[in-house]
Amino acid sequence: MEASPPAEQSVSFDELIELVRSRLRPVLWSRWGAEVGSDLCAEVEEYAWSNQERLTQMENPLGYLYRVAQSKSRRYTRWSRRTTFPDTFPDVASDDPELNEVLHLLAGLSDEQRSCVLLVHGFGWAYSDVADALGMSRAAVNNHVHRGLTRIRASHLSLVPIEADNHNDIEPTPAQETAI
Repeated sequence: MEASPPAEQSVSFDELIELVRSRLRPVLWSRWGAEVGSDLCAEVEEYAWSNQERLTQMENPLGYLYRVAQSKSRRYTRWSRRTTFPDTFPDVASDDPELNEVLHLLAGLSDEQRSCVLLVHGFGWAYSDVADALGMSRAAVNNHVHRGLTRIRASHLSLVPIEADNHNDIEPTPAQETAI
C-alpha cells in the first residue's frame, strides 16, 4: 500500500488527474458500483479540467473532488431511488458463482460499509487513508468495516446449507450404541 501524498499547497494538474484515477476511482467504484463510479470519475475529471487553477491551489483537492462526485451522484439516485450498486449481476453469474455470491453479499451492505470494506480489504488501503478519502474519522471507518464484515459473515452463513448429520460414516462407540 503506497502512502498518501503529503498535502501540498500546489500540485500539478497532471499529478492531480493521476491521483483522481489511482486514488479516487476505487473510492467511487466501491461507493456507487463500477458503472456509476466510472461515470462519476469521468465527470470529476471534466470538472477538474474546467477548474484546474482553483484545484491545484487547494490543500486537499481529492477530498474536494470526492464531494463533487457526491453531488453529481444525486442525479443517479434522486428520482428513481435506484440502487447504484446493482442487486443482480447477470454477466458474471454464469462465469463465476463465487464472485456472484460475493457481489450479492456486498450489495447487502450500506454504502458506507461497502466502501470501507472494499477499500480496506479489496484495495488494501489503510484505515487512515480510507478515513481521509471518505471524510470520516478513523473510528468510523473501523466501525463500518467491522459491521460490514459482521453482516457479510451472517449473510454468508445463512446462504451455506447446514447438513443435519456430517458423521454418517463414523461407527458409534459402544457407549453411544447403548444410549441409542
